[in-house]
Amino acid sequence: MWRVDPPAEQILPVLVLLMVFGLTLVIGGLARERRLLLLRLRREQDKLADQQDALAHAAVTEERTRIAHELHDVVAHGISVMTLGVGAGRMIMEKDPVRARETLRLAEESGRQALLELQRMLCLLRTEGSPGNRTPQPKLSDLSDLLSQVRTAGLMVDVIEDGRPVEIGLALELSAYRIVQEALSNTLRRARANSAHVTLRWRPGFLDVLVRDDGQVTTTATTGLLGMRERATLFGGTLEAEALPEGGFEVRARLPTAGEIRSVPRPSA
Repeated sequence: MWRVDPPAEQILPVLVLLMVFGLTLVIGGLARERRLLLLRLRREQDKLADQQDALAHAAVTEERTRIAHELHDVVAHGISVMTLGVGAGRMIMEKDPVRARETLRLAEESGRQALLELQRMLCLLRTEGSPGNRTPQPKLSDLSDLLSQVRTAGLMVDVIEDGRPVEIGLALELSAYRIVQEALSNTLRRARANSAHVTLRWRPGFLDVLVRDDGQVTTTATTGLLGMRERATLFGGTLEAEALPEGGFEVRARLPTAGEIRSVPRPSA
């Protein structure tokens, strides 16, 4: 039986065509896999973005709820002062009219302040059924206790008060205290910080609250910054936070103020 082998020049084109066809199939499969992977990646990115938005919204809602509860305590205190003042003024009206008028004036001011804080509270979310806090809300005069706790945790911290303090509402004073508290808590959480400095800078019409540390910024406490910004915005103020070129981290809040000069100096830290 005779066998006739085809010449090499006839086999080579066939092999080239087969190779091109095979490469085309492989490239097409890889391109299809790439499209599927990109589509899956976009879906995961969209899902992650939705989750981040949901977490940010939940953090803001939680912080607004906490602020609303604190404002509720401030309003309750103001109403109590107003009620006691009106009762005392009524009892001494005939015996000491001058003192009675002054007592009623103070009660009126307390009522106005309570109404203002109530209006602010109505602008915030509130969760029903959460337990009330019976302890008094902290004020700037309580910063010494806060700083003692921070020092016990291992962070050296001091406070400087610059300018002439003015009388401000309890809610604004509470927010200033909470901003300092949250900023120092963030410093402790970031770690690798040896010291922090708190400055209360009183200027006509506003109070600047500055908290600076010397730590190495590794992460940003987004939830804490959201909460501090919500507190500042509630009173028409601003809040900025940034890493410093020379190292460390600084939080700056500007809070509008109004009122008379304090007659009693604040206890030092």
